[in-house]
Amino acid sequence: MQERQTKQKAIIYERLKALDHPTATEVYTSMQKDYPSISRATVFRVLGGLASKGKALEIRVAGTDVRYDYNVEKHYHAHCKDCGRVADVFLNGMEGLGSGAEVMNGFTVDGYTVEFFGRCKACSSVSE
Repeated sequence: MQERQTKQKAIIYERLKALDHPTATEVYTSMQKDYPSISRATVFRVLGGLASKGKALEIRVAGTDVRYDYNVEKHYHAHCKDCGRVADVFLNGMEGLGSGAEVMNGFTVDGYTVEFFGRCKACSSVSE
């Protein structure tokens, strides 16, 4: 059965693409002026559905709200410890990382994440 592409799904996906690794609340808030009738529950449900179907990534960091990324190509993320900003990180040579864990530990690896933590350029310049 093919998934229905509703106008609301398309609007929410376009807003996700326009924002920088937003939370569901940030997507909802940014839509209120242009689409006041869209519900918070709809935004949360659509973003969760996009992630479960592989059309968006859920970025989970302990102690923070889930963030979403429309870019589903293989890449990693850096998190600013001060402001919470999330940025894309593209690294070459990491493709075999999962298979190394399978060989060393006998795991069947379905996926993995690599996360970097530190301070973004804006926060670093403030603390100097």
